[in-house]
Amino acid sequence: MGLGMVYRWFICKFLWALLLSVAFLGGCTSTQKLVNSKWYEIETKHFRIVTNGNSEKVERLAVDLERLRVVAERHIGFIPDQQKLTVYALSDTLSFKGVSGREDVRMVVGLFRNTSHGSFALVNLAGNKYFPGNPARQILFHEYVHFLTYGRSSSNLPYWYSEGMAEVFSTISFREDEYELGMIPISRAITLDYSRELPLKTLLEAKNGSLNNKDREALYANGWMLAHWLIFDRQRAKALGRYLNSYNKGLAEARPLWEELGMTFEELESQYRSLPKSKFGYFRMPMPKVKEAEFNSAVTRLPKKNAILEIANFMAITGQEVAQLKSFIDYAEKQEIRSYELNSAMAVAELQAGNFPKAKGWLDSIPVEFHGERWFLEVQARIGLAEELSKFENINLNAVVDIRDKYVKLVNSQDDVPIYWYELAVVMQVLGYPREDYLEILEQAYLRAPRNVRIAWWYAHELYVSRDKEYFAQVASPLMVQLSNLERESRLTSMRREIEQIKGDRLSAKPVKEGLGEKLEKYQSMTGKKAVALALDFRGSFAVGLSEENVDQQVANDNALGLCEKYRKRYKVFGKCRLYAEGDQVVGTGAIEIRL
Repeated sequence: MGLGMVYRWFICKFLWALLLSVAFLGGCTSTQKLVNSKWYEIETKHFRIVTNGNSEKVERLAVDLERLRVVAERHIGFIPDQQKLTVYALSDTLSFKGVSGREDVRMVVGLFRNTSHGSFALVNLAGNKYFPGNPARQILFHEYVHFLTYGRSSSNLPYWYSEGMAEVFSTISFREDEYELGMIPISRAITLDYSRELPLKTLLEAKNGSLNNKDREALYANGWMLAHWLIFDRQRAKALGRYLNSYNKGLAEARPLWEELGMTFEELESQYRSLPKSKFGYFRMPMPKVKEAEFNSAVTRLPKKNAILEIANFMAITGQEVAQLKSFIDYAEKQEIRSYELNSAMAVAELQAGNFPKAKGWLDSIPVEFHGERWFLEVQARIGLAEELSKFENINLNAVVDIRDKYVKLVNSQDDVPIYWYELAVVMQVLGYPREDYLEILEQAYLRAPRNVRIAWWYAHELYVSRDKEYFAQVASPLMVQLSNLERESRLTSMRREIEQIKGDRLSAKPVKEGLGEKLEKYQSMTGKKAVALALDFRGSFAVGLSEENVDQQVANDNALGLCEKYRKRYKVFGKCRLYAEGDQVVGTGAIEIRL
């Protein structure tokens, strides 16, 4: 399709649709829409979809998600998840606004939330419905490709290619035993036709969060264009593969993309500028052979009470405004939908907002006969742990032991909930368990929620301290893509640069604050009798004591431990100070002894 011929009449239809949606939004609230809907649950091998839309259409969407997963397995390397992905397929903009808590619902029609309870996708089935190609479906497919590549993978893709590749897969379609790949999303065609060109240098060097909104939209479109041009040509695809391999390794001597293509930068730039006037075809290929059972699906009617409880709990764990959740629950109760589990959702929402007294008040409102329910134990344990952690040095260890026992019960009753494992690991660290013991528990949390930043952040630090280079890369690479905090990004970069001994420019950004990587690099430059002591806690907070002596190793060890303890108290680090290294020998990882 030539990009110069963009479907301008769709702009008129889209504006008309906006006017209609404004009129519609005035007649009903999100809460009313959600509570008064009929709900369905569609399950396949790897997906669980909850919807208040057309169940037959959503079932077809579920089967196509399974097909996309099979095709992606052929083209994209990823490690399968232990859990099904939960998708909330909302029938319209009102429903999407109510569940997502977003105000910009006319601009956003789909999103992912990677929580400590697992990963969730939200999609507005009516989003941009006057555009061709089903934009809501495209958004879901785009984000699912990210979901696969941002999981447990050591791949570190350039930003432009990560987004461009996801856009290429977003328009995939299926017919009988074939699939079609490569059609342009209409929104990207509009961007390429109307917007100013994003310079090639800007495209290739962009990082997540480095562009304004307009340029980010241009990156999606130009990323699709360049990725399409590279992927669907055999020789260019080989050159792209070599480039991505060296980029992923962070090699200082890695050749840039244009050299891998046998071009100068100016030649690639000239080709790039001509691409919007080119024709981009799509490609039809046979589906990979899999058992028919891979695409089996089951549809059941979800009782309204169950749907309301699930939505309320989702709103709570994703930190939506307490007042919004309270309004939702109040209306549900007016419609005779009552459960003390809704009180526990309010307690979680108040806890997320940092309101301990209000959270405890909601918990206390639940009658004693429900205190053995899993949902009550969860909130009771979470509130108790948060309250004790707020005391730092004055923690009541007997209370923490009681909290530990609650988490053990929770893990034993439902072992697929990541936060149960994560907070059990936190409790074990606070109680002074051996490091290898709580790391086994933390790994279980990570395996169940590899995209949750809080869990992956702690686990990446622990793997770094263990000098587990391969597993660290597997956790840190997708985590880096998700970080929007410059200080955290620089800290993770410093660790990766040190453990992989990377000297190239790509990982040499000046850190905002001195991270663990800089600390260990400084230690390695010391001479004589030297030692380093380290305390690391579940937040990724750390304290480091470095000591260098001319004569006595024991004096160096004691000084390092003393400095570490001083900084641990100053920065309120929960982990205990341990001797980490003597000379060049790492001794405090809880693993085999290795050399720095």
